Order: sequence, then structure tokens, then C-alpha cells
Amino acid sequence: MIPDTASYDFVASPLGRALETMDIVRAAMGLAPGGYRIDERLLELTFGAWEGSTLEQLRLTEPALVADRELDKWGFVPPGGESYRMLSDRVRGWLDELKRPTVAVAHGGVGRVLLGLIGGLEPNVIVNMDFYQDRILVFERGTVRWL
Repeated sequence: MIPDTASYDFVASPLGRALETMDIVRAAMGLAPGGYRIDERLLELTFGAWEGSTLEQLRLTEPALVADRELDKWGFVPPGGESYRMLSDRVRGWLDELKRPTVAVAHGGVGRVLLGLIGGLEPNVIVNMDFYQDRILVFERGTVRWL
């Protein structure tokens, strides 16, 4: 059963795949496309100069930096990128402003830090957890569940 969404806020990351997914979600709920806000704070974690590279590639080209990341995945900042700690601070600002039930479409890193912020998980758990990219994460009255 789809809940009455008249009082819901709908917000998405500005990245194309999040916008497309939000339109799909809204259509499945019987709502018009558009009709939602875009919030830059829901952008995915950025790896800066490392974007598009695999860890295997980076181990060959920047082994010392990869070793630093493996020691502190939460706090490590890739060249020109951001750390999970920075992402968590950014997402916390968004989370603190929520005033009503919200449907948000974002990314795996954002979901991980939301799980940490809402569920009180330790940083080491957050950065190493499996995170489903093909499911819905529901935070409701202090509980977390996957659909």
C-alpha cells in the first residue's frame, strides 16, 4: 500500500541517475514527474582526481596514498576529493533540516552515512558495510529496514 504522500517532501541529488530514479519513483506512486526539490548536499562522495579509477589501478600508481586510505577510510581525503567524514557532515546538515516525512533519492555513500547518523554506527562500520544499490532504505520511528 502506498501511503498518502500529500504531506511528504521529495528531494533528490542533482546527478542525472538520481533525478531519473526520482521520476520513476514518483510515477510508481502515481505522482507527476518533477514536483521535487534538488539538494546538492545529497551528491555522492567525490573521489576527486581518483574518479573513474579502480583501487587496483591506484595501488599501482599511488600506493602510498592507497595505504593511507586503508588505514583511515573514514578520514582519508583523495586528491581533490572528500572523506566520508566530510560527506557525513554535509549530509548531517540536510538531515537536521528535515521537517516532515521525506522521500529522498541519493547514492550509496549518502545512504551509508545516513545509516551511521540515524543508526549510531561507528565510522569503521559505515565505510566497510555492504550497501544495497537496488533497494529502498526506510528510516521510520527509530527503525531501519530495507525494501
